[in-house]
Amino acid sequence: MECQATGDPKTGAASAKCGVMAGDENVNARAGVFATTNSSAGPVTTGLYGAVNANGHGLSLQHSHTAGLGSSTTAAAQANIFQNKQAALNATAYHTHNRTHDQFGGGMNLSTASGHSAALGVNHVPQFNMTTMNASGTANLYTSPNGNLNLGANANATRHMSGPFRGKSDFGGGLNMQYKF
Repeated sequence: MECQATGDPKTGAASAKCGVMAGDENVNARAGVFATTNSSAGPVTTGLYGAVNANGHGLSLQHSHTAGLGSSTTAAAQANIFQNKQAALNATAYHTHNRTHDQFGGGMNLSTASGHSAALGVNHVPQFNMTTMNASGTANLYTSPNGNLNLGANANATRHMSGPFRGKSDFGGGLNMQYKF
């Protein structure tokens, strides 16, 4: 069993997760429980999860409950379309159900051994006739010879295709620097 816990004394945000894994890196099954909160005054979300993975393909199921707000269940799948030592291309799909609405979507993501990645996805909420498309990417700009320093860039865009924000777009980006002591 492996357990992890994190906390921020300034905000009161905290999370804890315990789970077990059977199998190896290529074929495995995982199951566990978790609890998280965004602040010391906020509600706590508790839940459980399970997943099976085989050679880059996977299925997962997660159920969570937030006190005073309700429950949510998500089923997800991933299929590895292409993989070699330089890159991997995956397709994903999910369906989430909670007390007020369903949400589903899917997408494609590409990652490279040099630290670059790109993703394209679509999400739909039938009860609100809301469809959103997302695109994002990251680039590894520099990694020091010893691997301690890394500089990267990221960008993202969202386009609302239908629903209350139809025709609206959101864009973002940033630079990241990480140094390992």
